[in-house]
Formats: sequence, structure tokens, C-alpha cells
Amino acid sequence: MPEIKEPRGFSEDFSTAHALRMLDFYCKTLASLGYTSQPYPEIEERLGGRKFETPKFETLCHAMWMCDKMREFLRAGRFAKAYRWIGMVQGILFMNGVFSLAELKEHNRFEIPDAVPYRGRR
Repeated sequence: MPEIKEPRGFSEDFSTAHALRMLDFYCKTLASLGYTSQPYPEIEERLGGRKFETPKFETLCHAMWMCDKMREFLRAGRFAKAYRWIGMVQGILFMNGVFSLAELKEHNRFEIPDAVPYRGRR
């Protein structure tokens, strides 16, 4: 694998290695809850006008798929896109009750747990 050069303007607080660790943790968490990596079949289609109409299972499977794609973006040096997508995935995880905002904030600060948190199936 070619060496990845860190983007200019990012401090040591958020590196590619940290982003990859976050993606690994989010994928392990989603897999432990029974989700698989699957993109939405039709990206132009609206899934629901309100939160309660949006299918949780499809949304979280798509978030896991996004994590897989972000690894490709990081390897290709597409850092801005990868970091935007991390924000989107974190929003999906928050809105679907996987993590609290406080937990997500800690993930951004290098405090990613080693073990997947227990989350009862919903």
C-alpha cells in the first residue's frame, strides 16, 4: 500500500490513522448490532420525509458501507471527502441512537473504546 501523506492544515489531533481507527470501531459496532455493509439501491430516492419514516436498518447498513468507502478515499488522498463522510456517519449513528453526542465527541478526541459497547437490539 502506498504511503499516505497527511493533508495540510490538519494537526496531529486528527490523523488518517485516527480516522481509520474510528471507521474500524463504527464498523465493529454496527456489525455487532446485526448490520451489514450495503449501499442504498437508489441514491436519488427519498427514504422518508421525517425521521420516523426513514428505515433504520437500511440507514445503518448504508452508514457501514460509507465507512468501507471512506477507507478508499483515505488511501486515494481524498481527505476532505472522507472527513465530510465521517461527519455524516456520525450524524446517522446519533440520529439512530447508536451513540450519544457526548460519545461521538470523545471519539473525535482519540478516546475510542477498545471494545464495542453493548447496545441492546432495538
